[in-house]
Amino acid sequence: MISVIICTYNRDRMFEETVRSFLDCRTDRIDHELLLLDNNSTDKTREIGLGFAARFPWIRYVNEPVQGHPHTKNRGIRESRGEIVAFLDDDVYLSPCWLTALASSFERHPDVACIGGRVVPHFETDRPKWLEDDMLIIYGITEFGESERVIRPPEVPIGCNMAFRREVFEQIGDFPTSLGRKPGNLLSNDENYFLLCAAKAGLKIFYSPEAQVSHRIPLLRTTREWILRRWYWQGISEIAMKQIGEDPLPRGVMAKQAIKTVLALLRQWKDMAGLLSAQTGRDGSTPIQKQIKLCYQLGTFRQFVGETFAFPVAREAGK
Repeated sequence: MISVIICTYNRDRMFEETVRSFLDCRTDRIDHELLLLDNNSTDKTREIGLGFAARFPWIRYVNEPVQGHPHTKNRGIRESRGEIVAFLDDDVYLSPCWLTALASSFERHPDVACIGGRVVPHFETDRPKWLEDDMLIIYGITEFGESERVIRPPEVPIGCNMAFRREVFEQIGDFPTSLGRKPGNLLSNDENYFLLCAAKAGLKIFYSPEAQVSHRIPLLRTTREWILRRWYWQGISEIAMKQIGEDPLPRGVMAKQAIKTVLALLRQWKDMAGLLSAQTGRDGSTPIQKQIKLCYQLGTFRQFVGETFAFPVAREAGK
């Protein structure tokens, strides 16, 4: 059986459309179940989820009250029954052959522990001219090519379209709950941390382009403000992930890194205010890449300081 888990929080319209997209997939009599994991939403998600569960006996609605994307995924793992556990975000459209392609890849490659599918962008408004192809990585877009193949770090599957054999969780544990999205922030890297642990343990990770989803990008996420905020939190996420690993930086080293970063920022202080306040024009006249680099540095600085002087991220190793 393949257990497909859709995690959602307060995006009832998108969530419903994602479930309907899954229902349009070919199944070819593949034994499967669909788990709708609601992270305690306050909109109509519960009503929608229970409605689907009432209509289809192989769909279950589960509410996870503890806030945070990793908590929701971990609850989904515990509730699932399949030998294969797949994860989808609540803002994707699935290709009609998504389920059959995933099942086929696992069947043809019994030594593969994890499979990541292709993720392509689906802009819900006009794409800004200044949003270059190499910036699409922030939306979780894959760039692994057109053919099936083994992938190795730094290439890892994207969290909105990935699947695992159940034994992986028995060997690696859960997704780390000190990372990942929670209401009010854009913390990331819970999935990256888990996948890097799997790769380090020698588990084979595979790319299946036929198992494709289109990742929806609404207007809000094409604004300069959102992109810069996302990169700021990516800086925080990178340091937070480092500190829950097997080789965290000692506090003394963290303090030195914080000082080094702030000195680097001070050296460019004359440009900082202008970069952060500048509006990117239609012709891309403002150097958005410089803004991204600056916001990423500010994020790392914040986390260096937080880890050194305040309350470090809990030292959990994914269990």
